[in-house]
Amino acid sequence: MSLIAELKRRNVFRVGAAYVICAWVIAQVADLVLDNIEAPDWVMQVIMLLLAIGLPLALIFAWAYELTPEGIKREAEINRAESITQLTSRKLDFAIIGLLVIAVVFLVVDNYVLNVEPEPAELIVEGDLEGEPNGNGGSIAVLPFANRSAREEDAFFVDGMHDDILTHLAKIRSLKVISRTSVMEYRDTNKNLKTIGRELGAATLLEGGVQRAGNHVLINVQLIDAETDEHLWADIYDRQLTAANIFAIQTEIATAIADALRATLSPDEERRLATVPTDNLDAYEAYLLGKQHLRNRNSGAYSTAVEYFQKAIELDRDFSLAYVGLAETYILQVFYTGVPREETLEKGRDAAERAIALNGQLGEAYNALAAIKQDTYDYEGAERDFKRALELNPNYAQTYHWYGWMLTYELGRPEDALEIHKQAVELDPLSGPVLSNVATDLFALGRFDEAREWIDLSFERAPAYVENDEGVGQVNWLIKGRLDEAIVSYRKVAALDPGNVLHAASLGLVYLDLGDLVEAERWARRSIELGPDAFFSNVAMCMLQQRLGNEVEAFDHASRANAIFPYAAPSIRPLEFLRDRDLRAGRALEARALYERHYPELASREDPRVGRRNLEAAIGLALVALRVEEPDYANLLLDRSLEILREVPRLGPFGHGIADVKIYALRGESEKALSTLRRAIDERWRELWWYYLEHDLTLESLHGEPEYRAMVSEIRAEMAQQLARVREMEKSSELEPIPEISAMTR
Repeated sequence: MSLIAELKRRNVFRVGAAYVICAWVIAQVADLVLDNIEAPDWVMQVIMLLLAIGLPLALIFAWAYELTPEGIKREAEINRAESITQLTSRKLDFAIIGLLVIAVVFLVVDNYVLNVEPEPAELIVEGDLEGEPNGNGGSIAVLPFANRSAREEDAFFVDGMHDDILTHLAKIRSLKVISRTSVMEYRDTNKNLKTIGRELGAATLLEGGVQRAGNHVLINVQLIDAETDEHLWADIYDRQLTAANIFAIQTEIATAIADALRATLSPDEERRLATVPTDNLDAYEAYLLGKQHLRNRNSGAYSTAVEYFQKAIELDRDFSLAYVGLAETYILQVFYTGVPREETLEKGRDAAERAIALNGQLGEAYNALAAIKQDTYDYEGAERDFKRALELNPNYAQTYHWYGWMLTYELGRPEDALEIHKQAVELDPLSGPVLSNVATDLFALGRFDEAREWIDLSFERAPAYVENDEGVGQVNWLIKGRLDEAIVSYRKVAALDPGNVLHAASLGLVYLDLGDLVEAERWARRSIELGPDAFFSNVAMCMLQQRLGNEVEAFDHASRANAIFPYAAPSIRPLEFLRDRDLRAGRALEARALYERHYPELASREDPRVGRRNLEAAIGLALVALRVEEPDYANLLLDRSLEILREVPRLGPFGHGIADVKIYALRGESEKALSTLRRAIDERWRELWWYYLEHDLTLESLHGEPEYRAMVSEIRAEMAQQLARVREMEKSSELEPIPEISAMTR
């Protein structure tokens, strides 16, 4: 008998076929289940190995053994006349058919049921975060590189190489490059590549490792299709450790990836990729350390970052990227710490302009210069430079972040900002600041439920981001009128970042609204100690001194705040305080001049240009116009303000509060003003209630109305109840402890 005939008789072929089909089904089910539970890759590898080992074992078993009515016996022990292999073969045929049916059903379910894309979650404004590839180039995420050096302290160098390769790729317009903030969340992750790609919205992933040994560097990288796990390209770079070689490797990697993804490189992009920022290795390493500290984004790390960037510049006066890092650090110091504003911004401007002079193709440099122009109120120049930055580096998420921030906070264009910030989310889907920016835009648009969903998303995706709790605090303070709950959130952020001026000032203002003057003074003074030249600290001290009855001190801090930022910051406007002081002193013409100097677009008696940004200023100027007997001009300002109010929500960090009440009061429509105030109180407006209802001259005509006094008493009583709740939380240790001032870092 031939071997083939004997294999058939013993059902070896049938057993092999049944095993292969069964193993395929097991592998497919395992892949689906393990992918959904985010099991590590080695689990699937073990399963595949066991299934592969099982095939020859099954074939050997089928050859050597036979199924009989008495059980399994060795084939050599069975009389051929008593063999039932023909019956067994029929059973195996049915088993094979059954397994084939199962396989077909699984294929149908997997491809047409389980593989259907889910509907976009409600927290996405438009579309899904998992975007399609950009143009022909596709989308890529550069995962954190492994440090394969013998020394742990080389980690900063490895991270710097990773960051620079990512930055190189970001210069290619036809690629969508996920920002560093998001990809760093996958350091030491157990998630498989398919899951990472889907979460980041990246079609391809770059993995790599860096080994630094003495004057040598070894870098290996591989480009992988996130969906299929297919290796698209890989290479190893073994070079002498010099600055020139490092930048050459970065350029070669970026160019190779662009080729692998069929991305089109323009001549300008090729030149930008080939630029060598510095030939000094020590300067480059100091620059990397500066970036490492800058990324910490807290009030204590900025001064160290400045030192490293300055060291890099001392080692190489023509190192353009070091000037960019220095400029960005100065910008963030002004916002988060108490450094002298004008002096620091001027140093930042010098650094940004020097970077551009050295390399006019640096999008990051134009981004820094734009932010400085924004902070010095040159909004037209800032917008022009932000747009130039995006032309040069279309994947730089920070430009979208800062540009959108200016559009919402200072230009009153939250609709435009929302579109800009949505693009930032595409590039940086796990960044707390970027996600919270979308929430801010939605606050400004009055879409509060959506805004809270984005705050929750930021908690989910960036749980370490300090400002998440501040967002919750804003919701409770400025939308829900639950100041007791706001205290909980603001105390958390103050404990996490005790050197932050804004957090301390916010706590002082919330305690003022509650009527706790002791705690209000503690936090207002703390904010001043942290940032004597900061806008928010001077506002908090102005409000505190006003409530304490210290008018001279209040005026001093109002003047300082107005000099720092004279324009209408959301809800906090020292210009109103200065206006009322002048009016009470009979200096109406001086008050008018103050407004017209800061808001020249409102000065026209025939066509004052009123918008979201100058809404409160227009109402305040209308009060002044009535005092200097210009009723027609005042009414024109009020009419146009009322039109703008239809676009602005009452509540939230960008809400108009009770601007409509002020308009009706200035028009002499007391009954309408009172009913509107009643509605505002019922809608939970509470921010700085005591100041506007008891001190703001726009409402002076209502002060004698019994209904008005009753509403003031109602809010005061409610604040007393909420303050009692805060006292209970203090006793039960529900509030974060107050950090000592000596523990704070500048």
